Amino acid sequence: MRKLTLVTAIICILVGLYGYTQGAPNAQTGVVSKTALIPAWIGGVFLLAWLAATLRPALHKHAMHVAVIAALIGMVGAYMPIKVRGLDFTQASVQGAVVLFLTCGVFFVAAIRSFIAARRNRA
Repeated sequence: MRKLTLVTAIICILVGLYGYTQGAPNAQTGVVSKTALIPAWIGGVFLLAWLAATLRPALHKHAMHVAVIAALIGMVGAYMPIKVRGLDFTQASVQGAVVLFLTCGVFFVAAIRSFIAARRNRA
């Protein structure tokens, strides 16, 4: 799970940076919204979870639970731009939202499967 956590962190951070650098600026202010960086913050949570699990193996279980919560928040948060704008892939926000949703979704499913396998192995 640690490798997947690191890969997910990197993808989320890159999605946030892509959204911020490629996003359309606000018509009134001419500035890209800081909310475009939300995927990077979620990626930061994944990165911190990876660091905790790597540097302190005793925290692995807790760190992975935090990462699953981040994945769930990422999936729910990524749904909004898709709902509002549809699947208009010409917009950076939709592109980033789809990648974030899929990345967090894959992590979420893999983590739940890992939790179930760990529970079975313990019993």
